[in-house]
Amino acid sequence: LKYSQEKPHIVIFFGAPGSGKGTQTTLASEAFRLSRVEMSKILEKLFRGENLKEIISINGTEYSIEEQKKKWKEGSLLEDNLAFSLVKKRILELAERGESIILDGFPRTVPQGDMALPFFLETYGRERLTVVYLDIQKEEAVRRNSARRICELARHPVLSNAETEKLTLCPLDGSKLVRRSLDEPDVVRFRIKKFREQTLPLVKYFQEHDMIVHTVSANQSVSDVFEDVSRILKKSLLLS
Repeated sequence: LKYSQEKPHIVIFFGAPGSGKGTQTTLASEAFRLSRVEMSKILEKLFRGENLKEIISINGTEYSIEEQKKKWKEGSLLEDNLAFSLVKKRILELAERGESIILDGFPRTVPQGDMALPFFLETYGRERLTVVYLDIQKEEAVRRNSARRICELARHPVLSNAETEKLTLCPLDGSKLVRRSLDEPDVVRFRIKKFREQTLPLVKYFQEHDMIVHTVSANQSVSDVFEDVSRILKKSLLLS
């Protein structure tokens, strides 16, 4: 199979915390040669100690990095203008190199979608934009997040089970395994509530703008979810 690299594609993934966005976008980026743009990694870079005292000005509005980090750690979403500005900058860098992109964690609100969709359509074209929604039950999402650890170096997720419960180092890169404050059960429930209020309406938003939203059940195993995702991407990215 040959996948188009002459004209770049953009694939948008969204789903509740615990739906497996990170895992599925990582697998898809490797299988389909897509550059992965992960919102949480962009934010972690922004929120490093040396940046905390900075003020970012966007369209006349000033944003305190320190204040945005505080809200983010509580489970709230980033301000829409700031989120779009950060993602747009990264996407333009990749688009200028002709790279196809897979987005993990953006857009997360209808206003972000409203800012981003015209930019996506202008940069890629409607026929080269694919939207995938990972649908998961609430309690399954809480269970997965509460059992998850990530590695300090590359943020590889490691689910807790009989094989991994005694691990202290990442099996992929050897760095220390840690648990994020964002994955505490109460924080996860708050994040899911915010997802349903702010992010889930994107399904209707994209549909109202004549976009097909491909829904995949994320309650399945990782391999079964990826099989469904691969089927979608093969059709949307296939050139010949």
